[in-house]
Amino acid sequence: MILALDFPSGDLDELLNGLRDYVVGVKVGFPLALAIGWEGIAELVSRHEHYYWIADFKLADIPDVVEHILGRFKEMGMDAAIIHLFTGHRRYETGLELIGVAGMSHPQAKLIRENFVKLLEEAELLNVMGIVVGATRPEMIREARRRLPDVQIFSPGVGFQGAEPGSALEAGASFEIVGRSILRSEDPVEAARSVVEAQRVILHGER
Repeated sequence: MILALDFPSGDLDELLNGLRDYVVGVKVGFPLALAIGWEGIAELVSRHEHYYWIADFKLADIPDVVEHILGRFKEMGMDAAIIHLFTGHRRYETGLELIGVAGMSHPQAKLIRENFVKLLEEAELLNVMGIVVGATRPEMIREARRRLPDVQIFSPGVGFQGAEPGSALEAGASFEIVGRSILRSEDPVEAARSVVEAQRVILHGER
């Protein structure tokens, strides 16, 4: 499971220390950057290097600008970054693993859904490590897995947006991304444990 650390409250170090048994990666974006600043994010990453850190700023600028930003993310300690695929294919040499947006979890992402196959083709041309496909669209996850069998699929939308834990993994996703269902819980660690248990039941029949 990947934690979407978008709208946190309380002690972030305590939260991340508590989730170590259930979360393998942390995704951060503009909400956290606006809350604690770029230096705050870099310091958080340095204190919790055991997590796989994803910079989710959905970059979609000209290649030189994107490459510069990716380089700064690398300096901050990030492991991967999410980029848009519709700007054209180019291989960035920054040392970061790239994750392209092929499908989003919210229902208003009509244009992205209409161009899903083209975006998968761009992902293959760019040779990205992973793609984003919303957990609320299991049919798209299955199609992405069929077309790109070796790519990692990251699926947001589990919990708060309606997808059941484990449903995206069952459809072929590599990781489910969960945010508000954990962060807004009175007991985030217990909420994360419940998600992982539900995933295991669907995938392995474990309890």
